[in-house]
Amino acid sequence: MNTAIPKVTLDHLSVRLAGNQILDDVTLTVEPHELVGIIGTSGGGKTTLLRAVAGLLPAAGGSVLLDGDEVLFPTPRIAMVFQQFGLFPWKTVRANVEYGLRVQGRADEGGGVDRLLEIMNLAHVARLYPHQLSGGMKQRVGIARALCVEPELLLLDEPFSSVDAITREVLQNEVLRLWERNRDMTGMLITHDIDEAILMADRIVVIDGPPGRVAMQVPVRIPRPRTPRGVRSHESYADLRDQLWSALQNGSHLERT
Repeated sequence: MNTAIPKVTLDHLSVRLAGNQILDDVTLTVEPHELVGIIGTSGGGKTTLLRAVAGLLPAAGGSVLLDGDEVLFPTPRIAMVFQQFGLFPWKTVRANVEYGLRVQGRADEGGGVDRLLEIMNLAHVARLYPHQLSGGMKQRVGIARALCVEPELLLLDEPFSSVDAITREVLQNEVLRLWERNRDMTGMLITHDIDEAILMADRIVVIDGPPGRVAMQVPVRIPRPRTPRGVRSHESYADLRDQLWSALQNGSHLERT
């Protein structure tokens, strides 16, 4: 019998904002080093869920647990990559990447900043500022900043939605490669793209709403490492995609703009 504590536990989580019920009775667990993809219709509460997990929003009911400990405030154990970059415009690329380390009072003893700048193809722009970068480069900086602090839990809120298709695939591959190297990191990924969820996630959770509730969970039984072409040619891809598409279609009548 497996008695290990999940890395993340959402225990009957509810969230209210401005008097509106955004999440209602969400129960979900994420195992250590599992990457869970979260999809759903717009306005269903996916981003709210991730912000609650990060300790950025309070629970109106239930709780968020990290290794069994309740998350009430932001913690350096959790890092989040935002959809709209979230960079400091007055800081250089290097300063943005190392920001988390400085806030935590940690030195870059292992050369992690330089290593991430190289991996994310940012070394040549390390002295530039965000307004001098393309959208793809800005998102690379945001991802590198989150990874630099070596978080136990990485939260990704549609991290590739603001870039072109080619850059999107490059970033997906880079994040997957880093993910597979770091066995101590667990992750939750929000995406509107079913194919992206299948490519990246170990398990996909469908959120219906509003208010947001877990409608379905399904494992992705495609071996890693994965590539977009390899995923699309796998024997289980078509059925899995149809299953997820049907779940989204069944919940679309609940969508609010």
